[in-house]
Amino acid sequence: MANKLKKSNLKEPKRRLERLVVLLALLVAYFYIYVYQNMLHIKVELLDFQTLIQIPLVALVIIPLIHCLIIKPDPLQRSPSQRKAIRFFQNEFPSKYILERCRRCREDENSCPNYIKAESYAHIRYWFHDIFHGEIEKEDPSKIKDTFDKSYTCKLLYYSSWILGVFSVLAIFIIAIHHAYLYFFKELKFDLTSLQVFFPLVCVSIIILIKKLNKPDESRPSGTWHAWREVNRIHVSWLKSHEGLLANLICEESGGTKRFVER
Repeated sequence: MANKLKKSNLKEPKRRLERLVVLLALLVAYFYIYVYQNMLHIKVELLDFQTLIQIPLVALVIIPLIHCLIIKPDPLQRSPSQRKAIRFFQNEFPSKYILERCRRCREDENSCPNYIKAESYAHIRYWFHDIFHGEIEKEDPSKIKDTFDKSYTCKLLYYSSWILGVFSVLAIFIIAIHHAYLYFFKELKFDLTSLQVFFPLVCVSIIILIKKLNKPDESRPSGTWHAWREVNRIHVSWLKSHEGLLANLICEESGGTKRFVER
């Protein structure tokens, strides 16, 4: 029972992230369609959120689509992109310390059977399964939840910026297409409501505010990025102070006889 409760507590930040991202994507998409319905040549009523999520198309198609396009790929965690936020987020993984530890050792892949190469992902296995969900969790389970909380906060802000950015571009695109249609097929006139002007402005303003308060700057991160670095630097400090554990876990695995000696 206690084990189930612990797993449930660890999954809660992820569930909360998924709910918030789906909620944001749905609301922004719905208001985009509502605000530009005349340009999209459709009729949309202003609905409350409870009614909106009960529409079969939303429940059966749109929500799973959002989940597959945004949540499951998890670009902040897995993308090889060199975008600033992605690079910052991934560079703070404590598993990188384990990989770099092998690179600093005087042994190499030819002399040590347990030498870790990046493509093996063994450093991630050691960190996540044996250390993070092993020794650290035994010492203080709250550190696990705290780490996940900070991770998912970074992801929420990152995905929110992308969602708002995409719909800002779509808003400008549909305005341009609509006026091009008027120019070529009807009479060119300024055909915009105040809501159609404010929609992209509000989206861009929120993006700017998010980026202003949360900077993934390598030298001086702020906001959620600073919190993410802070919690992971604490983990790295823990690794450095437990060299004996790392030696037993990595160097001596499968009867290995080599020890970590820095060049």
